[in-house]
Amino acid sequence: MKPNNTPAKIIGSIQEFYNGRDPEEIYTDLEIDKDCFDSWIRDFGSIANELLELRDENETLRTMFTNLSLVNQSLRNSLDSLTRTDSKIFELLLKKRGAGNLSFP
Repeated sequence: MKPNNTPAKIIGSIQEFYNGRDPEEIYTDLEIDKDCFDSWIRDFGSIANELLELRDENETLRTMFTNLSLVNQSLRNSLDSLTRTDSKIFELLLKKRGAGNLSFP
C-alpha cells in the first residue's frame, strides 16, 4: 500500500467501485494492482458497504426530520392563531359579563 492510500481513501475507492466506477480507473488513480484492490475489498468491503447504508439512512432521517419540522411549525402557527382568536372571544365575553349583558349559570 502506498503511504498516501489512507484507510479513508481505500474505503472511498471501494465505495466508488460499488457505485459502478470502472475498477481499472481505480487501479490507475491509486497506482495499485488488481490483487491489492481485491485484498482491500476483502478487508474493507463490509465497512464501505455499511458506510454507504448509513449515508442512505442518514439522508432518509434528515428528510423525515425536515418534514416533521415543517408539520410542527404549521401546527404551532395554527395553535397560535387559535389562541389569539380564543383570547379575543374570551375578552369579549368578559366585557359583556361585566356590562351585565351576559349571565352564566
